[in-house]
Amino acid sequence: MVMDFVPGGELFTLLRRSNRFPDPVAKFYAAEVALALNYLHNLDIIYRDLKPENILLNFDGHIKIADFGFAKYCNTTVWTLCGTPDYLAPEIIGNARYNKSVDWYALGVLIFEMLSGLPPFHEPDISPVVLYERITQGPACIKWPAFNSNATDLILKFMERDPSKRYGNLRHGAGDVYAHPWFREVDWDKLRNREIQAPYLPRISGDGDASAFERYPEDNAAAAYGLSSADPYGDQFPDFEYASS
Repeated sequence: MVMDFVPGGELFTLLRRSNRFPDPVAKFYAAEVALALNYLHNLDIIYRDLKPENILLNFDGHIKIADFGFAKYCNTTVWTLCGTPDYLAPEIIGNARYNKSVDWYALGVLIFEMLSGLPPFHEPDISPVVLYERITQGPACIKWPAFNSNATDLILKFMERDPSKRYGNLRHGAGDVYAHPWFREVDWDKLRNREIQAPYLPRISGDGDASAFERYPEDNAAAAYGLSSADPYGDQFPDFEYASS
């Protein structure tokens, strides 16, 4: 899949630099993600990998969802175990058949992480087994920060263990999400048309500016690419990677 270049970097990077987002900022990004998920679901596409690393910021600060490696056409249910551990819904962990509601569950996790700085079941050095046990136990074992009460309510409705009772998967679908009190002041038509200014505008110096993305230097890159010595012209192309043909 080929995407447009999105120069603003990952939401993950912005969140780590900010530690956590104020309620209005988290609400803005959550609302845009809700619109994106509903768009995909209307096409019978289940996304299955929602997390801050896969949400990119465009030059105007609005989001684009990236990395569709786990996305799948789904008009009923699927059962593949895939996704990012902190964001997996209980039914995925339980190897049960599941539907597009797992994306709404992940949005609940995302809102929690944006407001607190960490996913709800996260602890340092937690093992996957313990993490999955806590996810299956549900929100009752979460240490809740002092969130806005409406935000807490929406997170709980998204992270409902029973998919048949989960927000986004009820009779009115995404309409229930849009009508929730936490989103009361959101003008969904204006947001959909990107007529609302984003809370953060990336600093972009020009076309092709990739400075908003993290850099991951390679140790001994010449040997890794089969070169006998360092590329003498590499410093002239700092934003390009060598790829053997």
